[in-house]
Amino acid sequence: MAVAQPLASRWRQAIDTAALGVWDLRPELETVHHSPQWKQRLGFPEPHAADSTHFWRCRVHPDDLDAMLAAMRDHVLGRQPHYESIFRLRSHGSGYRRVHSRGRVVERNDEGRALRLVGTMIDLTERPSTPTGGLPEGHRGSMSGSPLEWPFHRLLAIEGAEPGVAEAQWAQVIAERDRMLGWVEDLLNASMAELDAL
Repeated sequence: MAVAQPLASRWRQAIDTAALGVWDLRPELETVHHSPQWKQRLGFPEPHAADSTHFWRCRVHPDDLDAMLAAMRDHVLGRQPHYESIFRLRSHGSGYRRVHSRGRVVERNDEGRALRLVGTMIDLTERPSTPTGGLPEGHRGSMSGSPLEWPFHRLLAIEGAEPGVAEAQWAQVIAERDRMLGWVEDLLNASMAELDAL
């Protein structure tokens, strides 16, 4: 009799194999960090670096962009409990990929403005992804973003203390991970159920 794999292990495996993309968006900074394996799957450069939100917005199919942005705006403004959208995203080498994205605001300032959203992305396209080696490396001007400390995909992958991180700081990182997982567990569960169905 097979033993069910723990959900956290399945999340990590799905992220490591790029079956599930994880994103961490900071609207105030206009910066987004995607899990490196997801960026590599789509053929994008600098997999471990953050990008500007413009870098990703300009890759959404023009016919899908308004609906995708409206869905995110409705959630950010509190009209919807979470963000969810299906749209076409232009990869590098595999053309447009049909993706299902889900997310949630996990941090707001005192005025209620969204400071951080995290979410998942699943590629629904039936044909395989065949990236052509990525876009040119190097600085992309307005297309690159500032680095983010402890983006969501890194928080998910934590297993033991990282070298050079003080014990007190490490305790804060673990607390942030646990708080974040509590907020987005239903999004991760829904994404894993969708992957299982695929």
